[in-house]
Amino acid sequence: MIKKLSKVGNFIVTLAALCLLMAGTASALDIVMEPANAQREIGGKVRVHIYADNAEDLISMGVKVSFNPAVLQVDTASKYEMDSDTGWVMDADGDAATTGDQYKPMPIEIDNTAGTVTMLGGNIDGTATAGFSGKVLLGWIVFDAVANGSSDISFDLAKYHANHPTETFSNFVKLDGTVVDPTPDTLGNICVMAGAVIGDINGNNYVENGDYAMLRSAMMKGFPDPAY
Repeated sequence: MIKKLSKVGNFIVTLAALCLLMAGTASALDIVMEPANAQREIGGKVRVHIYADNAEDLISMGVKVSFNPAVLQVDTASKYEMDSDTGWVMDADGDAATTGDQYKPMPIEIDNTAGTVTMLGGNIDGTATAGFSGKVLLGWIVFDAVANGSSDISFDLAKYHANHPTETFSNFVKLDGTVVDPTPDTLGNICVMAGAVIGDINGNNYVENGDYAMLRSAMMKGFPDPAY
């Protein structure tokens, strides 16, 4: 009986440890792109949204999205800002009432020769008065399909401020100052080819009910609503 109880106890401890490990993994900040995969013919356009998933009180972000410039060129790109007064605000003293020291970082940087789009937002070694939680829209990119081929879309940390290229900073920071920089990774792929499945909204290589459901859920919502 003692041996049986011991085995049960060991099992419970092991199960609890696994649950804690899984919970920690699931809550890690991650960068995702929607749609993750798309097809277009030459001359077509595709817009992708870049999100920070599992965010908790996020006050800053910095991503550099890379693509194959021989296949794609950026038409437009923008950061998501809730309005002119909120969003990725830098605030030297952290007091929302004193606006003289509040400012927003540089706009989007597009380099169609190197194949990169850099988005910066929030506090660079500063403070903030509010944070974003959940699935946070960082920005969006509209690509032009310029040649047949395949382009992986990947991200790295932006790392540098354009006006201070020798200074590094923490890209993703929480309201309490904790740095939660995600690991650079591949976000998805855009394929340019004749006969592309251009009605494939969710990127599964088919035009079916899932695409219609996404389109229907976005109807009557104005951009840049994250659900657009």
